[in-house]
Amino acid sequence: MVNRVMQILEQGIDGASRRQSHISNNIANADTPGYKREDIDFKSALRKLAGPERGLSLSRTRNNHLAGKDISNSGLNNFKERNSSFRVDGGNVDIEREMAEMAKNNIYFNTLTQQMDASFTRLQSVLDRSGG
Repeated sequence: MVNRVMQILEQGIDGASRRQSHISNNIANADTPGYKREDIDFKSALRKLAGPERGLSLSRTRNNHLAGKDISNSGLNNFKERNSSFRVDGGNVDIEREMAEMAKNNIYFNTLTQQMDASFTRLQSVLDRSGG
């Protein structure tokens, strides 16, 4: 179970890192004529994860416990917003939006890394108590 939690956190951190790269690239190219913003499609990945075809194999110790969902292999896809232009040069990067997205992504990334750290701390505590 610990390994599974670590995998999930690792995938989230990887996705947030990839998204940070896209947002940074968007900010760097905000004044590039014709540049279209890029991002990662978290919404489709979450929809796919919520679908009935995927499930997390958890052991249920009581019949009234709820089953979980599998969030591994979430399939984060890159996309480019091609169908919008609000600047004269054809670009569609709104620097204020990108800065807000960067702040949200930083919070998400920091939360995941704190959870990863807590998981390692719990694991270390178990190892310390077991003498291993």
